[in-house]
Amino acid sequence: MDSAEILLYSLLVLFLGGLFKGVAGLGLPLIGMPLLTLAVDLKTAVAILVMPLVASNLFQSFQGGLFAPIFRRFWPLLLSLFVVGVVSTKALVILPEQVLFAIIGIALIIVPTIAHFRPDLRVVPGQEHWLGPLVGAAAGFMGGISSFYGPILLLYVVWLRLPKNEFVVAISQMFSIGAIGLALGLFAFGITKPVQFGISTIVCVPVFAGLWLGQKVRFRMSERGFARLILITYIVSGATFLLKLV
Repeated sequence: MDSAEILLYSLLVLFLGGLFKGVAGLGLPLIGMPLLTLAVDLKTAVAILVMPLVASNLFQSFQGGLFAPIFRRFWPLLLSLFVVGVVSTKALVILPEQVLFAIIGIALIIVPTIAHFRPDLRVVPGQEHWLGPLVGAAAGFMGGISSFYGPILLLYVVWLRLPKNEFVVAISQMFSIGAIGLALGLFAFGITKPVQFGISTIVCVPVFAGLWLGQKVRFRMSERGFARLILITYIVSGATFLLKLV
């Protein structure tokens, strides 16, 4: 594809990603990344997703007046997520793309499956002060190499038993910090070219169009349907990456 075709394709893909994110509070890279890598390499796909990830997650972080209490609760996790996320983008240069695809695919399938089939597991408040930073570091590494902060953060937030609206704000806040760290890492290690940042900024428009539409659907969705939608999307997305190894 030439640059114009890549831009048009990215606009469509990011609209679909924004639509799903509006429904589930996450899913922009889950939808966008597999589809973008059909047209461009992994590093380029990550670069295109950066600005929509930052913008859409910041937007959802401030909904419902929950930003401040969520931030106070999760700041140790957010700090480790940011630091490790910046550093781990170096792996995009060091590791072969096939290795990255394998890591992404396996994590996307295993982690949410555990969360779905072990709903009895729970993180109690007394564990958050030490477990949160560990979760942030693990998610930061995963996000730095792929933009997929979701699997590990999802598992942690699900086991905290947050209601769906608090879930959306918390996970969006985490993704915002992770995406900012990713953007800084891409810039610091010279992975992203200026034209890619330009495309990434343009595709924010269809993301917000999809986000607006998807939110209208989410408010009518049950908690059970919400959980099933997230699980199915992770599994399908993970399988897509594993198929690239065949």
